[in-house]
Amino acid sequence: MTTPPVLPDVDALVTAALRAGLPRGVAVRVLWPDDWPKLLPLVVVRRVGGTAVDPIGLDAAVIDMQCAAPTRREASALARTARVVLLGACRAQFAGEGGYLSHGEDQGGPFEVRDQDPAAGPDLFRFLATFRVTARPH
Repeated sequence: MTTPPVLPDVDALVTAALRAGLPRGVAVRVLWPDDWPKLLPLVVVRRVGGTAVDPIGLDAAVIDMQCAAPTRREASALARTARVVLLGACRAQFAGEGGYLSHGEDQGGPFEVRDQDPAAGPDLFRFLATFRVTARPH
């Protein structure tokens, strides 16, 4: 009997796609690191919802992506660039450990975030965008 495929880790696929496509020097994490001021520019991206459309073949994840930089202009540009990279990786069916991205679409943003932890300040500006991405196992 053949073992059914396991759905891939969407966080791992998305972070790998962003690391491969973003400019050198942009840090990509799943959680906000304690030393975030040293890591700017920074993209924090993780799954916040979604469900398996087919438990052995297709996962539809809702992804929250926050882009942080020391100026508002840089944070906005990073958010718009990261959007292009992520959606392009989905169109290209970016392959990583355990599977590949197969579709991506905007759900909201990017827009500036001023009221979350870590707090916005004179050296931290953040933009948030939400996406729906689908992933399939190899």
